Amino acid sequence: MSNAMHQAVIEANITVHTSMADDYESCEPHFRPENQEHVGGIVNRLIAETSAKRMLDLGCGTGFMISLAKDQVAEIHGVDVTPAMLAKVDTSGPAEITLHTHDAATFPIDPGTYDLVTAYSFLHHLFDVRPVLEKAYEALRIGGKFYADLEPNFYFWEQINNLPREGDYDVVVAREIDAVAHKDEDIQATFGIDPGVFNNAEYSKSIAGGFREEDLGASLHEVGFSRVELFYRWFIGQGVFINDETHPKAERFAHADAMDELLRRALPVSRPLFKYIGFIATK
Repeated sequence: MSNAMHQAVIEANITVHTSMADDYESCEPHFRPENQEHVGGIVNRLIAETSAKRMLDLGCGTGFMISLAKDQVAEIHGVDVTPAMLAKVDTSGPAEITLHTHDAATFPIDPGTYDLVTAYSFLHHLFDVRPVLEKAYEALRIGGKFYADLEPNFYFWEQINNLPREGDYDVVVAREIDAVAHKDEDIQATFGIDPGVFNNAEYSKSIAGGFREEDLGASLHEVGFSRVELFYRWFIGQGVFINDETHPKAERFAHADAMDELLRRALPVSRPLFKYIGFIATK
């Protein structure tokens, strides 16, 4: 059953992302300039900390992480199961970029040869995340780092999924109910993708319900990582601060940053208020 489901999830991802490839960068929020700046800062720091020359990007899609790193590392290998997504990757620039159409969990590598492994907004597309964590660990040299981000926080997804859609909510909550619990309907209306296929393509989010901090941390340590830093991103209503055009842009972002800092100080109490979870794991 597991092998059959694993293959069904791979096929669903190919179907979904083939349909979405032409529009992917315009409909996914992580391509917004402010997010590219934020993630780019993390990537720059990790490249500096590891003196990275060789990088592996698992679930590379259209090349979000590759674009952020290619001016700073000598060699990047990008892995994805969907040829239509790989066809969108910009391979120009100084880095030697090699793209592989392959399942990330079974991608053949020379162990211990990468300084940095990344997986941005990818793990929730998997039926079983453990083999990919093992692959990242295997790929890295001692002291290398594995960075993953923008993964669904189970505690946020649980809260939203438990709310009836017809409730009397502020628009902040109503939008999240639509985006979290009913995204398959929007994808069907926009791209004509069957909801069951779409939910299989986001198995660890739509079906498994996202990632628990304690489970993710335990799995990374069990795989062999020596140090794991888990963090939360994007509190509910953060977009309200950022998009409030009654205030100057700098002020909007300052308000959002202040709230973000306060909610981080309130962890773990505030844990269900953050939509996403990420980590940096060191081998």
